[in-house]
Amino acid sequence: MTVQVTRHLIRFWFSVALLVASSTVFADCLLTSNELAPETVETPADRLVLAEGLQRISLSCNVSQPSILHFERNYIAFAQLYDDKMQPVQSLRSSRASFVIPQGQHTFVLDVSAQVRVPLNIKVSSLFEYQKLVSVHTLTLSVFIGFCLALTVYVGILGNSIKNNGFYSYSFYVLNAAIFFLLQEGLMNIVFPSVNFFNDFQFHLFFAGITVFAAVNFLDKLLDFKALLRHWQRNFIIGMAYLAMFLAFLQVFLSSANAMKVNELLSLITLITMVCTFSGCVYACVRKVHCSYLVMSGIAIMVSAMSFRLILDETSPFLYRYGLIIGITLEAFIFAVATSRKVKKLDDDRLAAFKRASTDALCAVLNRSGWEGVARNVLDTFNKEGGFLTLLFIDLDDFKAVNDAYGHATGDDILRVIAKILKSRCRDQDVVGRLGGDEFVVLSHCYSEKQAKRLAERIEDSLLERDIRTDNYSIPITASVGTYITNEKCKSVDELLDKADALMYVTKAKHKKTLVTEGIQGTF
Repeated sequence: MTVQVTRHLIRFWFSVALLVASSTVFADCLLTSNELAPETVETPADRLVLAEGLQRISLSCNVSQPSILHFERNYIAFAQLYDDKMQPVQSLRSSRASFVIPQGQHTFVLDVSAQVRVPLNIKVSSLFEYQKLVSVHTLTLSVFIGFCLALTVYVGILGNSIKNNGFYSYSFYVLNAAIFFLLQEGLMNIVFPSVNFFNDFQFHLFFAGITVFAAVNFLDKLLDFKALLRHWQRNFIIGMAYLAMFLAFLQVFLSSANAMKVNELLSLITLITMVCTFSGCVYACVRKVHCSYLVMSGIAIMVSAMSFRLILDETSPFLYRYGLIIGITLEAFIFAVATSRKVKKLDDDRLAAFKRASTDALCAVLNRSGWEGVARNVLDTFNKEGGFLTLLFIDLDDFKAVNDAYGHATGDDILRVIAKILKSRCRDQDVVGRLGGDEFVVLSHCYSEKQAKRLAERIEDSLLERDIRTDNYSIPITASVGTYITNEKCKSVDELLDKADALMYVTKAKHKKTLVTEGIQGTF
């Protein structure tokens, strides 16, 4: 047992030693010739600037062990490394153009085609350094892309929940930002290593322009620029965003040289659009628009990330490389929080407006239109799930006489008391409403016949005969209740009301007959 443990420890420390050794590998590559610049000799390979078009570069490399020569593939349409015998060097599937070079001093030829003038920072790393680099890069970008997709779906569902297409603009913005960085950082090269289209700068520029448009459109909806800004101010911001999107579409169909000119114009328009949008956000904070401070904090994080990129080159290579991505991640999260709060506010406002429009001003129960709307939802649930539907149609007996004798103010007090009695006898999910005058209705979806009958009995018993106390009087009140209970599917609420109404009149006729009988008996 001890021998096995010792062997495992030896293997472990031997592996650590190999990793340390591989991380300190001596590697150097010099540019010895460039067909487009023949005078360039003995230049470090990480300081090369490619011209537009196809070119052949000779490299002299001296490494102490097998290593990886690699560089970013952005805006590079083609790249292939050859050894001194012009045999293709083995390439690796990676976000970067990567080639395995053997130990020792060798001469290589690199054929590379650039779409535009672009720096070519060739690096030679040990296997350990290279694996660390690509692993951190792939993991960071994968987390970012996954997070963006999750936010896209989440906010899309929120927008759908209130049937407001405006909030899809957030999902559109985050999705385009994710696609842009997916292309910009070369992750598509891992899946499709031979498809150079994903490294096309015009393709990247297209999504950059769409992202600008989506961001402005989202902030316009979130901060309600239509109500906040003057008409011409909002139209200018939206117009610039549309112009950015148009230029992004246009440059796709142009040559590389013309696309670069469009890119310069697009950069200027983007800057103007962002400054104007930022000014609108500041004004929204001054006017204390809902969620405006959250939006400003998200923008502040992005500005900080851009600033750090200028000063953290040597201080923190990781933040210099991924600070902007981290900034966009935090901004997207804050914007998602702001969007969810906006959705909640709109939902609350809509619910409050519905309550105001559907609540009876006198009795604090649903009015006719409000009751019918909720009743249709209950009916749909009943038709899908089954059970028993109970509808009670309630009409106060001789209520006109009460109004004539005691006045309408007292009659209103009685109606309010009746409404409170009905609400106290019902469950939270039961629907109580006043159709008008002295007519009330209660609709209940029960899952057993006994439950339905108990509800009907509670309400009927509470309205048989009782004295209603007001500020000045104690008035005897009775009500006729038409109770309709069914377990058969119903087509409409009106059909239910007609049946319960008919049963109510049967009950009212019985009440009158009883009163007449009691009056005749009282004469003898």
